[in-house]
Amino acid sequence: MDRIVRLIPRRASEKRSRLQMAPEPLWSVAMSIVTKKGDRRTTRLLSGEEVSKADVRLEAYGTIDELAAQLGLARTFIKDAALAKEIRHLQVGLFRLAAEFAAIDPDQHDWVEATAEEHVIAIEARIRKIEGQIQLPKSFLIPGTCTASAALEVARTVARRLERNAVRLAEEGAYQNPQGLIYINRISDYLFLLARAVEVQSGIPFDANEG
Repeated sequence: MDRIVRLIPRRASEKRSRLQMAPEPLWSVAMSIVTKKGDRRTTRLLSGEEVSKADVRLEAYGTIDELAAQLGLARTFIKDAALAKEIRHLQVGLFRLAAEFAAIDPDQHDWVEATAEEHVIAIEARIRKIEGQIQLPKSFLIPGTCTASAALEVARTVARRLERNAVRLAEEGAYQNPQGLIYINRISDYLFLLARAVEVQSGIPFDANEG
């Protein structure tokens, strides 16, 4: 991201030679995150290409950003330290995934860690662990039993939207990582189960749609 740097004027009594030779100290530089580069309705990918803000690639990794933020909100409502740590672990993984989407050709950049089978295996292991600890009813479940599980349900719907964006990108030939698509698909399943785990730990019965 470009930075706007405003130099704070020095006192007139300072010698001109020192002004010319001395490096600008950190305390005399004010930086802003406002670059105005986006005023043209475009932005730059991490790989350097300038694209429209309406580009489906931006929609994809923007949704990843939204999902990470929603998970952060959910985490503030969770009292169990182990479960909160698990959610944070997923958030960190989302940053890795976002970098993959923010590059036109991820294979050409060393800073991109592409989603691999090992990532899919890891999230599936967490899914199986929770499945082994709870018994789900056969009917649909209605979100809203508690704040924490409801926040995770919202995150689950964001993950489903992320998957739709990723599939669209793949169908356009702009994302070619099958393991990434599988991983994204598993996220919503994982979040559904995390919401149930919260309810079980809180002693709250599932709200089953049984009429």
